[in-house]
Amino acid sequence: AVVSTQSTGNPSGANVPEEARREIYRLACQYDFLILEDDPYYFLNYGKDLTTFLSMDTEGRVIRLDSLSKVLCPGLRIGFLTCPATLLPYLERHYSVTLLNSCNVSQVIAMSFFNKVGHAGFLGHARSVAGHYESQRNAAVQALNRHIADLGTWITPEAGMFMWVRLHGFQDTTALAKRAIDQGVAIVPGAAFQLEGDSPYIRLSFSVLPPKQLEEAIETLAETIRAVKAASAE
Repeated sequence: AVVSTQSTGNPSGANVPEEARREIYRLACQYDFLILEDDPYYFLNYGKDLTTFLSMDTEGRVIRLDSLSKVLCPGLRIGFLTCPATLLPYLERHYSVTLLNSCNVSQVIAMSFFNKVGHAGFLGHARSVAGHYESQRNAAVQALNRHIADLGTWITPEAGMFMWVRLHGFQDTTALAKRAIDQGVAIVPGAAFQLEGDSPYIRLSFSVLPPKQLEEAIETLAETIRAVKAASAE
C-alpha cells in the first residue's frame, strides 16, 4: 500500500497536482496496490475542490481518512474512514485490537453537531473555517514580506494553517527555535520533520493570533533571526 497526504501537506502546505494523483492511481491499478489517503486538511483548502483518490476509485483500492479536529474543534480528536465494504471487516478487527474504542464523548459531540446542521451545514461551516484561515494566511504573508523578505524564502500555501520558510544562512534552525521561545515566539525547526539531519527550514503557524499580534510575532522573529546570525558571525 501507498500512504498519501495529497492535500495541504504538513509542514509545506503544498497540494499534490491532479495529474500526479491520477498517475499514482493509474500505477495502483497497474501494480495492484492499495492507497491509504490520509487527508486531515482537505476541508481547509481555500475555495478549491480537489480531486481525491476516493473520487476516482473504480476498483475498490482506496482507503480514505478524514479529520474533524481541524474544522470542528482542535481538542476533538476524531475522524472518519471511508473504504470499500470488502475491506471494512479487516479494518474493524485491526481497530479493535489497537485503539479499542474512540472517546465516546467526542463521538457524541460530533454526532450531535451533524444531527443539528446536516451535511450541507457541515460543508458551510468548513468553508467558513477555511475562509478564516485564508485571511490569517494573507496577514502572515504580508508580515513576512515586511519583516523577513531578506532573511528567507517561502511558497504561499493554498490551504491549511502553516508557513514553511527556508532561512538564508542557516544550516539548522534548532538553536534558533530555542532562542525564539525565549523571546515569546513559538516556531518548529525543520529538523523536527525529518528522521535525521539538519534543516534550514522553520514552520510558522498562523492559526490563532489576530493579525496585529501575528505581525508583532513575525517582527520579533525577524529580530531574533538577525541576532542569531550576527552572533554566529562573530
